[in-house]
Amino acid sequence: MAGDRLLDDERTARAELRSAVDELRTAEIEAGERRPSRIRWLMAVLTVVAVVAAVVGGTLWVRAERAYTDSDFQRAAVARVSLLLSPDHRRPDQARRILDGATGAFYDEFAQSADGYSRFVQSQGTVARGMVDGAGVSGRSGDEAAVLVAATVEFSGDAAAGRAAAIRQFRLRVLVSPDGGQLKLSAVQYIP
Repeated sequence: MAGDRLLDDERTARAELRSAVDELRTAEIEAGERRPSRIRWLMAVLTVVAVVAAVVGGTLWVRAERAYTDSDFQRAAVARVSLLLSPDHRRPDQARRILDGATGAFYDEFAQSADGYSRFVQSQGTVARGMVDGAGVSGRSGDEAAVLVAATVEFSGDAAAGRAAAIRQFRLRVLVSPDGGQLKLSAVQYIP
């Protein structure tokens, strides 16, 4: 116990000494006998720089977490193009599903002809299965990416009854953009 009391007394004495040294330094600066410590200014500047760097780094990290990768754009393009190239007269909601995966100019263009698309698919008895053979990001700009897609479409159903299934190959350039937290097609261009 005597050792604990002695240790407490020593801590108290050191704290009083530090306080006295700080008061003496302040008095000398106020009297003009001493200039403010450059180390303190340097420490203050370094502290400000560290805080600013932490804020900027944190902001960039958060933005990077929200950014989409090339794989994200490719997966979205494959899913949306597969649906687009798979008309089925047995699915009356096909046009709505395509529109759900569309945004921007493509949404506007397809929305104007969605009823005609549905009527044509129904009247022809079209059933097709679109399969993406390959896809790759050809360029990015901000949150958008241009994706090149090679696909094969196998047509069957009433229109192909009595003959071998028709197979067509397509190459497309699609623009994939975020909308409502999802990546959607904003432009579709067939490449001859």
